[in-house]
Amino acid sequence: MELLFDALRIKPPSWSSSFLAGRRLTTYGRVSNLRSDLDTSRANRAFNDTNSNRFDLTAHFSTLILAGLVEAGLPKVLSDVIEDEVDLSLRPVSAKLQVLPHLIPPAVDFETENHDLSTATIFQIDSINRTLARSGGYPSGQGRYNMETDLSGSLLPIEQGKDKMSPSMDETQFRNAILETHVLNTVNFNKWKWDIIHRLVEGPLTNPKRMDEAIKGSKFMKRLIGFYRPFKYRFALVPNTKANQRYVRTGCVLMRTLVATPEGTKYLAENKFLRQVAECLAQLDRMSGLTSASPLFSKDQMANTLSGGYFAMLGSLSGDVNGLLMMERWHMLNMFYHIIELRDRNDLIQTLLGNMDYSRESHLRVMLSKALTIGSKEIRIFATRLLRKYAVGDVTLSPHVAIGNAEWVVKLLVTQLYDPEVTVCQVAVKILEEACNQRDYLEFVVKCRPSLDHLGEIGAPLLLRFLSTSVGYHYLDGLDYITQEMDDWFLGRNDSYVGLVEAALSRAYVEQPRRGSLVPEDLVDLQDIGLVPPHFYRELARTAEGCKLLEQSGHFNEFAWTIRDFRLDEEDNEMLLKAKGCLWAVGNVGSMELGAPFLDAEIIQRIVQIATSAGVLTMRGTAFFVLGLISRSRHGLQVLRGLGWDSGVDQKGDSLGLCLPTDFRKLFLISFPGFDYRSKRTPKEKLKEATTDSDPANQRILKLIVDMGNTVLSKRAASDLHILKSKQPERFHQAHLFRKTLCILESHHYRLPARRFALDLFDKSVMRRIVLDEDSDSESDSSTTSQSE
Repeated sequence: MELLFDALRIKPPSWSSSFLAGRRLTTYGRVSNLRSDLDTSRANRAFNDTNSNRFDLTAHFSTLILAGLVEAGLPKVLSDVIEDEVDLSLRPVSAKLQVLPHLIPPAVDFETENHDLSTATIFQIDSINRTLARSGGYPSGQGRYNMETDLSGSLLPIEQGKDKMSPSMDETQFRNAILETHVLNTVNFNKWKWDIIHRLVEGPLTNPKRMDEAIKGSKFMKRLIGFYRPFKYRFALVPNTKANQRYVRTGCVLMRTLVATPEGTKYLAENKFLRQVAECLAQLDRMSGLTSASPLFSKDQMANTLSGGYFAMLGSLSGDVNGLLMMERWHMLNMFYHIIELRDRNDLIQTLLGNMDYSRESHLRVMLSKALTIGSKEIRIFATRLLRKYAVGDVTLSPHVAIGNAEWVVKLLVTQLYDPEVTVCQVAVKILEEACNQRDYLEFVVKCRPSLDHLGEIGAPLLLRFLSTSVGYHYLDGLDYITQEMDDWFLGRNDSYVGLVEAALSRAYVEQPRRGSLVPEDLVDLQDIGLVPPHFYRELARTAEGCKLLEQSGHFNEFAWTIRDFRLDEEDNEMLLKAKGCLWAVGNVGSMELGAPFLDAEIIQRIVQIATSAGVLTMRGTAFFVLGLISRSRHGLQVLRGLGWDSGVDQKGDSLGLCLPTDFRKLFLISFPGFDYRSKRTPKEKLKEATTDSDPANQRILKLIVDMGNTVLSKRAASDLHILKSKQPERFHQAHLFRKTLCILESHHYRLPARRFALDLFDKSVMRRIVLDEDSDSESDSSTTSQSE
């Protein structure tokens, strides 16, 4: 079953392990991380919905594999597993594929043996369907990787094993909940009920009345925030382990809750917590005059204790206006500027930058800009990657226009294009390229008029993105970029594109990193795994101006004629590469609605023939993927349906770029050449034929050549051969005899002098006739007669 999941690239949901363990899904609050997973997937789908130009090759290939498995009888086999498998844990696994029609007849027939089992399985499938339908978990587009975009928030999400407490909880319930935390009973934080504390902080304490009661009516808030005060040396000395991250999570929620109410804001401003944190930061600021023998934020403390969690709490405060004001009150922002300048504390700088919230216009953005320009290479790369969260992630930048408050991100990314380190430029290009999938971002980047000439090939993908709008087209046309790039692609880059596509597929299926070990550096590149790389002609076909230029150039007609002239039995590597490049060019143009009219039914029919009948399988695969591209346009979809190919569509009727022939077996029909038994003869059979001849004289010559390999008989055999050549030189003008001699020399071990003697017996013209295929006996005889005369 795991093999099927891997082959079909099915990513099990977070609740699958609980479900397979036998837990029911009727209580949705008990499904760990269900809501967070769905929120993330929604954000990714919302972003991916704007990427209609991104074609996932792995989804198309998975469709082919699934069709093959269904054709081979996978649903029936899975039904049999459910009916026959003794291990109950395997039954729900197969039930999740939801393609098990064989379960219906036993379920409705009360007299069958498997009635109860079939009914239970159908109930489980329906349970999953209802769970997904209630939470909106059905994907609306092609499957992609669901990855967290907010890296700083990945501190192990809080356990959602129990329901959240209501903010409108009455006074009695609130007091009982506080008593259940054991905070009032003991100062030993190990005995506190942290799950209840967390639910209290994010629930009832968001109510100003309950917050005021927690502050003034009991010691709950005093003891809780006292636990986090640095100079109490409690939270600051807790070992940095996975289990102890719950203290950091609760601390972050506590900061957000305090600044959300006037009572909490006043209490936090008067508390010693922020003042002590500021004093610990001042120990690292060389301009503050404060020093310490053991700073709280030293390398050892940051690595071994939870002291780094203070930056996560400050990050929670930085997302609120009141929190920023309190940080400015204790001069924390000034100290941040000085910390950024430290050359020996990259760990501290990365922790600081990674936890701050830059969604509001503040000094923190200036601090980030400073790190992007004066930091070390590692810091500049890290800070550049942080910008991705605000450029293409699910961070809400402004309630108004999408690009409104995001201009600062684009400007910083454009500035990074001029960084002296190529790696920094490359990261900035990748993020900008991804952001430019949204038209607002793309048009603003073009307005910035970035110069990318110094980047060479690194900046080429971003320039290609500019072609997708009229504004970008005219900008690049003014730089004389389009005509030069078109000539480059037509003369060579189109063939190089084939290698890029095949490398993308190879990385998706061979070099894919484990999803459980994602690091921030991987996220930008993982977005492109299995996707069709940007193609010049596809971007050109997005605008009316580009289509007009493409028509005037005549390049598309050249590609089409190359495909028409391609022979299905072609095996020459150079011709195959040329044909593949033309296929990808035609497919990329045909995938665009404006470029689809360039396609006629004849060229699409020829691509279908290549996909079903080409002798080289890689040509079939290329044509198959190209047909998927063509099916993305309405015109291509209609032509393919007329040729007997089906395409998947979404709820709106738009093509998903997934197409298969109605007669699925056509893709796998392979004709094998007839078996030639003569080409499979054993060396012993070849030697036997080579040592025999119908002419007695030739037979003796062959026998003597065999004896040349015998150290005892070689001397006499050489003498006899010399005598034969002097008496009958015409014998050594026969091409077929020379061929038999070569076969004998190949089959036996001969010393070099003996081998050379045997070859020198024959006239030099014999080799010429063999090369020119002029080895007839009549020609040999005529040449011999002419020489004798």
